[in-house]
Amino acid sequence: MTAPELRFGPFRLAPAARELWQGERLIALPPKSFDCLAYLIEHRERAVGRDELISAVWGRTDVSDDLLAQTLLRARRAVGDTGNEQRAIRTVPRFGYRWILPVEECTAPAAAASTTRSPPSRSRLLRIAAALALLLAAAALGAWLLRRPAAPAAAAADGVLVLPVRHAGDAESAWLRLGAMDYIATQLRERAHLQVLPSEQTLLLVGRDTDPTDAGALHRLELATGAGYVLAPSATFEHGDWNVLLDVYHDDGVRSFEARAANPLEAASIALDRFLASRGLPVRNAADDGTSPAAVQVKRIDAAILAGDLDGARRLIEALPETQRHAPEVAVRIGQLAFRAGRLGEASEAFRPLAASTASSPVRAQALMGLGAVAVREGDFDTAQRRYMDAIAVLAESGEAPPDLVGSAYSGRGVAHSARSRFDEALADFGRARVELERAGDRTEAASVDVNLGLLEAGRGHYGDAVQAFDRAIAVFTRFGVRDHLAAALLGKSNAQLALLDNAEALAASARAQELSAQLENPLLKRRIAAVRVAALLASGELDAAQAVLDASGRDGANGAEFGFLRAHLLLERGDVAGAVQRATATLEALASASADANLGDAVQLAVTATRRGGDPALLDRALAQAERDGDGEARLDLDLARRLGRAQQLALRGDPAATPALAEAFAEADRRGVPEAVVAAGIAYADHLVRQRQPEPASTVVGRLAPYAGRDYRAAHAVAVLYRALGNAGLARDADAQARRLAGQRDPAAPL
Repeated sequence: MTAPELRFGPFRLAPAARELWQGERLIALPPKSFDCLAYLIEHRERAVGRDELISAVWGRTDVSDDLLAQTLLRARRAVGDTGNEQRAIRTVPRFGYRWILPVEECTAPAAAASTTRSPPSRSRLLRIAAALALLLAAAALGAWLLRRPAAPAAAAADGVLVLPVRHAGDAESAWLRLGAMDYIATQLRERAHLQVLPSEQTLLLVGRDTDPTDAGALHRLELATGAGYVLAPSATFEHGDWNVLLDVYHDDGVRSFEARAANPLEAASIALDRFLASRGLPVRNAADDGTSPAAVQVKRIDAAILAGDLDGARRLIEALPETQRHAPEVAVRIGQLAFRAGRLGEASEAFRPLAASTASSPVRAQALMGLGAVAVREGDFDTAQRRYMDAIAVLAESGEAPPDLVGSAYSGRGVAHSARSRFDEALADFGRARVELERAGDRTEAASVDVNLGLLEAGRGHYGDAVQAFDRAIAVFTRFGVRDHLAAALLGKSNAQLALLDNAEALAASARAQELSAQLENPLLKRRIAAVRVAALLASGELDAAQAVLDASGRDGANGAEFGFLRAHLLLERGDVAGAVQRATATLEALASASADANLGDAVQLAVTATRRGGDPALLDRALAQAERDGDGEARLDLDLARRLGRAQQLALRGDPAATPALAEAFAEADRRGVPEAVVAAGIAYADHLVRQRQPEPASTVVGRLAPYAGRDYRAAHAVAVLYRALGNAGLARDADAQARRLAGQRDPAAPL
């Protein structure tokens, strides 16, 4: 396999490896400066706005001009540039920056595990958003279900990063690497209320091996996490005792704290007491601090889970005495592992008695949230909402509840609200979830909330806000290398961009998601990525590439109705109207005879286009009948518009005078909603009818609404050209024709609307 590298002058940038070389010398560069450099080079064909660069690199917009200037100054210095000469990065006054050096793309060996990177109606957006929300909810819930709750963390300026424990021992003590790391992190939260990066995220950042004596590696970790303290523990077994050494890196210095005990966690706890005392922070009290033999076994289970060895975690549980297997802390992990394996019934059996027990509040809350997660996975959002509400109540009664659990509970309830189109309630829950997760220092889970926010905004037609939310999440998932969540966020962003007719950016986001797809296991996510990739290719006129993705995705029957309609759209774009009608009819028949991946709004939109181009009107009759009969239970803003267009097109096909006001009303409704895709779809139908009826006067209104999109959408440019010709404006028609040809790709600009 090969990964692209970028050469300019004596420099070589390897984005996948995150390395900048000058000849044979590796140049040290802070992560944010590297990200700025890579982003500007990637988008070297244009100027990049200040806000765009900040959003892409920091994942937010509240970054000061001074911070941006200092970050870019380091990037400039690294490539031999200065703010005055500007040979590589040019400042564009009152806008942003642009990369100006010539760049040559080449290839170099890539790591095997590298985390690289008319058209279909967007009526499928809400259906995909709903399915993606369910998918992401299950993925996110699966992630937190396999985590331990953290004590409330203070919003300290100096966060803490605990590295995996280096140990010298036999295979029996290998669990210490992650188990003792997570124990130390948990104790720091519980005793001192410090903000400690979750262990899962630490592993994503440090990989298998990190040497804290490497100043460059340590600096990169500090920059990536914002940690003021980096704790590097090590453990050795000597003369019947465990010796734990805790090296604490802070302010470019290091202090060491050492302790011995018969139990490795006890030794770690004593060393930790000494560190906390040196900072004037609370040490242990008389309560159990989790160093008992039973607690050690639980830590071994957690270490296996952190390492991704779920089978090993199950074997450790099965090896426990019967009495320990029934302990609440173990029982809740049994349910969590069952949920992760997709055994929902088994998970419910484990969670249900715990939810009604007298176990600790965190355990009961986890059990209730586990039941909520099962309900989400099963699509029972009423039950899910109740379970999450109960979990929130249990955590509220416990006083200072762990903020990560509180955040996850609100996020889960927000998903249930969103799936039931209760957008205001969902927004409130997601907002609370984000605050709590940021309090806990859990950046990837906070980013998952941003994905849910993006899906919610897309579901109610606020696609610009959706893209911003997805971009925030993408920046975090990219930094931490969370491939499945990154791919899902890119998928949501692609759909939102298609709705905004930002087809070029949708194409880029879907390409990045497709690159990640090869490394994913979830078949639903992989299928959604393939579908949005086809949609983006069709929107850009890349018909052969769309065909290739469809062919690689297998038979329609294996992938649901969505792929059947995509194939019909492709045939329609190639000019094969009869073939498109045949494919769409067969897909509708499958929907009528079995439970399938229905998309009735898309079916109606497809039928409207096909019948305008001379296709059999029976397709529209059938699609509209199914949408009228089976679509009433679907909470889609755009299904109603599709049905309006379908009914208006039926009138037009019959020559009924009522067609004109019906199409005008559908166009006005699309205009009121303000979604560019809907405006163009309804505007084309109305424009085509006006031209056929030789009614040029209303056409000027349609031109005014479609013209803003003609520069980036082929269908809009084609429709504007047709309307200008009908209005007798030959010059403007030629300009619109030129735009249409530029955007057509492999489509025929001479084809009818």
